[in-house]
Amino acid sequence: MTDIDVGAKNLEDRVLALERTRFQCSPDVVLDDSMRRARSDVEQKLITSARWKWVPPHYYDLALAERAKLLSAPSTSQLCKCLLLENKKHTSENDKTTPDGADPTNPRFILVMIQYEATLDERKLVNSIIRMRPVLKDRMEANDFDIRVASSEDNDRLTGYAYNSVTPFGMNKPKDIQIVLAEAIKPLHFFWMGGGHVHLKLGMAVSDFVKATSAWVADVSSPRSGVSDDVDFDLADCK
Repeated sequence: MTDIDVGAKNLEDRVLALERTRFQCSPDVVLDDSMRRARSDVEQKLITSARWKWVPPHYYDLALAERAKLLSAPSTSQLCKCLLLENKKHTSENDKTTPDGADPTNPRFILVMIQYEATLDERKLVNSIIRMRPVLKDRMEANDFDIRVASSEDNDRLTGYAYNSVTPFGMNKPKDIQIVLAEAIKPLHFFWMGGGHVHLKLGMAVSDFVKATSAWVADVSSPRSGVSDDVDFDLADCK
């Protein structure tokens, strides 16, 4: 190794050490571009209520109450995840003409933020999308929808985040995804979600989240009966 190589390696190590100090993470955490992208997006949006918290590797093996304690959350109801969903019956023929050519009322992909203690109600979600068009004659019908969990390939392509690290911030293609916040989260005022890294959590005020993401707030969930700690989903999970 030449002196130039050694110097470059030392500089790289110093930059990484400074980055670890800035992100307040332990030496065993592997920093990646996904985490940097999420953090950068939150900072650029000037979300002053944002709080970042690194969690241990066994975090997902813990009961919800133990996870909440690690995050200093007063209730497990503040622990949320998001599901990337796809309307398999989506067609541009249902688009309503808008000045910019896009139609947010006919989304193909929807990222739903939902509590761990709740379950997605597909019927409510479909009705919420239908009601986004105020004029009755312009509204789509229930048979225009077939809501499914998006494939892992679409999740990776659209969000840019791997399983267990998806976050609504810093996504690859945010204009292709409509974000929906479950109405049940709104009264909490503050909640926690994924932070762009499998061991990183992001918390913020509900009002800041809605403003920063232009999310729809809609009644799309129902309380989960007999809540257990094993409530993780298989795909596109924002844990």
